[in-house]
Amino acid sequence: MFAAYPRGVQPPRPETPFDRLGEAFFAELAAGLYAGIASDARIRAMFPQDLGPQSPSVADMREFLVQYFGGPAHYSERKGHPRLRARHMRFPIDQAARDAWLENALAALDRAAAAHGAGADDHALVRRYLVEVSQFMINHA
Repeated sequence: MFAAYPRGVQPPRPETPFDRLGEAFFAELAAGLYAGIASDARIRAMFPQDLGPQSPSVADMREFLVQYFGGPAHYSERKGHPRLRARHMRFPIDQAARDAWLENALAALDRAAAAHGAGADDHALVRRYLVEVSQFMINHA
């Protein structure tokens, strides 16, 4: 049996959403999400005081999204396995909280997509992820 590539030569890596969208897209998405949350009375109390663009919350979200969509794994290098649901169990997330978070996330996504020229397929991919993960985070009836 013959190898597809000579020894020591790596096959090309498939292009990821991160490759197409870039880190600036995810930075804007994360900052926009938390800017929305900062003024959203429905869920503001669940979040730390500092939600500015340089805050730890924005940095964590940016690194997580970058990693999830195919970029460098800085989030896991710094914090370990994402354990997304476990990290959020201390917060009572019901359907109303999920809906408020998602509303802010989708508004931030639309702004980031417009600013960075995201294609329709990538916009839909990120949107689908935000919808699905927000539903997964519900932990209270």
